[in-house]
Amino acid sequence: MKIHLQNLFSGIKENERLEILDLREERDAFERELLKEYGGSLLTLRANFPGEDKRHTAAETAVRVMEEEVRRYLHPVHEESTHTREGYIVYLLMNEDPLKLKKTAVEIEEKHPLGRLVDMDVRSSDKIFSRGDFNLPPRLCYLCSEPAVHCVRSMKHSLIEVREHFIRTVENHRGSISCNQAE
Repeated sequence: MKIHLQNLFSGIKENERLEILDLREERDAFERELLKEYGGSLLTLRANFPGEDKRHTAAETAVRVMEEEVRRYLHPVHEESTHTREGYIVYLLMNEDPLKLKKTAVEIEEKHPLGRLVDMDVRSSDKIFSRGDFNLPPRLCYLCSEPAVHCVRSMKHSLIEVREHFIRTVENHRGSISCNQAE
């Protein structure tokens, strides 16, 4: 774990590292509070945008597009959103079995052209559900199709390379929507 954190935060000042860790802890506490207040299962959507500051138009667009896609299949009973250095994050509370919800989220991620760009995390009051709960392989890298966690930890690709791919994927998707609407 120590190596992973060093790679994750390489080139970031100490105060920025602490801010990132604080934001993650705050998000975790916020999610727990939502579940305590509303019950059910929580689906959190956030961009897999590389770098410590995820406030980018392409990242927000990817989350908003995937939020629309989720709404085609699921109906939240409560919703919240935040904008921080972690980017635009959407919290959707559902009256769904969390395993069923995670299965639906994985299906959406795998079918939609922007699905790989957005994390769709599912949690209940006592568990965070993962792809492993369905014996699915880990998510793959945008660039080389190896497990993404390996590429991140080894810093196999430059931040610029991965960001450019992310942005290009979102722009291509927007372009294909514009073309389809023009027809």
